[in-house]
Amino acid sequence: MSDEEQPGYELVMPFVTVASKGGPHEDQAYTAGWEMGALDAYLQYGNVQNPWQQTIRTDNVPQADRIAMKNGWIAKFDDDGNGWSGMTLRLDESETPRDR
Repeated sequence: MSDEEQPGYELVMPFVTVASKGGPHEDQAYTAGWEMGALDAYLQYGNVQNPWQQTIRTDNVPQADRIAMKNGWIAKFDDDGNGWSGMTLRLDESETPRDR
C-alpha cells in the first residue's frame, strides 16, 4: 500500500436501486438503513459473541446505540476517522435473560 492509499471498506454486494445507479433511493440513506437493519437483525437472531466488535459508519453511531439497548447490549464507540467508528458491544448484565 502506498503512502497515499487509505484503508477503506467497500460493498461485497452492490446496491442497484440507489440514485448513483439510476434508482429511486438516495445512496447514503439507503446504505445507512441497510447497515442498521442488518445490525438489528443480527442482534436479535444471530449467534452473537460477548463481547462483539464491528466497524460501522460514524453517522450511524446514535442509531446503533439505540439498537444495541433495544436488544440488551451496551455499546462503546471509538471514532476511527474517515467516517468509520469501531463499535464494541457487551451484554447488559443488569438484565435477566427473561428481559431480553
